Amino acid sequence: MYNETMALADIQKKKADERKREKRLVHFINGVSRDFLQSETFKSKSKVYKDYAEYLTKSFLDYLFFEEHKEIRELNDSHIQHFMIAYAPRRLTFTTDNAKDVPELLSRLFLFLETEGHIHNSTELSTAVRNNKQSFLKVIPKTKNKKIAKTSKAKPASQRKMTKKTKSDVRVGRNDPCPCGSGKKYKKCCGRSS
Repeated sequence: MYNETMALADIQKKKADERKREKRLVHFINGVSRDFLQSETFKSKSKVYKDYAEYLTKSFLDYLFFEEHKEIRELNDSHIQHFMIAYAPRRLTFTTDNAKDVPELLSRLFLFLETEGHIHNSTELSTAVRNNKQSFLKVIPKTKNKKIAKTSKAKPASQRKMTKKTKSDVRVGRNDPCPCGSGKKYKKCCGRSS
């Protein structure tokens, strides 16, 4: 009975420690993302570019902390390769234009993290990004939006009108992903102006 109580107490302590870690890391992710987007890098960039940079930054840090269970100082080139070749193409939403920006944004993120004192190997990480860029661009799925646009051009005018009516009848829910492809919820993105 005593051993079972001790084991239960250990399990509860581990769960509490994990919740503390998660809370600390979520706070870190939000702070780094906010500071990164307020840096000089993004002064002249569009809102869409900034939104995508925020999505990519948070996704990368989520991957590192919660998928790989690593701390920021443990980040190395094998994590970059796995993120770009295996994780991101399966789990993240890209358009062809957004995908081309991923290597540049990741390199800028690593430089920012080194400037802020979180890591000390941004040069090696940026090199890993460059080395995996072509493989990444080959494995990302092609965007569905362009396929839809091409097929709608080939349809007769009567069918295009019907398709447009159908699309306008479909409403996006507040908590659904935004149809603009930013990766945010509709209410936090395009639904904010409604």
